[in-house]
Amino acid sequence: MKFIKRHLSLIFPLIAILLGLEFFIVFDRTTDTYEKSLSKNYSIMIVTKNEMSIDDFRVWDSHILGVKEIEKSKILKRINGNSEISSSQMENSLPNFYTIKLDSLLTISELKKVKDNLSKSENITRIENFHSVYKSKYELFTFIKLSFATFILFMGMISFFLIVKQMEVWNFLHAQRMKVMEIFGASLFLRSKVLINMAIVDAVVSAVATSGIFLLIQNNWVSNTNMEILKENISEIFFFSDFFILLFASVSVVLIAVFLVVVNVKEE
Repeated sequence: MKFIKRHLSLIFPLIAILLGLEFFIVFDRTTDTYEKSLSKNYSIMIVTKNEMSIDDFRVWDSHILGVKEIEKSKILKRINGNSEISSSQMENSLPNFYTIKLDSLLTISELKKVKDNLSKSENITRIENFHSVYKSKYELFTFIKLSFATFILFMGMISFFLIVKQMEVWNFLHAQRMKVMEIFGASLFLRSKVLINMAIVDAVVSAVATSGIFLLIQNNWVSNTNMEILKENISEIFFFSDFFILLFASVSVVLIAVFLVVVNVKEE
């Protein structure tokens, strides 16, 4: 029973770190899709004196991905209500209207720079980038990402300290054996081999357990939830390659913890 408790004391904080890491990976993948969706649905309205092509716009800023001209007849229809009456003379007197799509979700400063660059063109008379709407969405999106990353970082730090404490317990239990090996000239690596082996076994178990949790989430929980963003990106929740990332992370964490404990004891 003590043996199980001893290993669970290391496995639980390791799983906490790996869950945080995998949640961050999944969050980054799904929000990348959401970012592209926000960028796709966002557009800038431009009014020009003369007709312009996408190449004419891209001369002023490289972030411009696509340009669509708004038909003057539609503008006139809005001005005249639902009336079908339209004058060719009025249509010819109207400026040209365009909607512009950007290549990514830009920061507020980058968006301002796009507007400033376009404003340099003498052919462009008005730019409406819906700054306030864009800013509110972008800042909310950024805040959520920052909050999530901060929470995971602190959870990871606390879990790492728990792992170090467990390594100290293991080191204490094997202190006498390690002291005898030191007297006989064994290297630091050989003296710590038992700790390293136990830690690596627990690291593998933690990686497998975390992968299993996310496979359950992907195959069972997501299908029963009402969160559309997860259903639309169900394939993004867990990749087979994620297991190797988790395994590498867990083994690295335990080896660093063993090294810190062993070196600290040696100095004392």
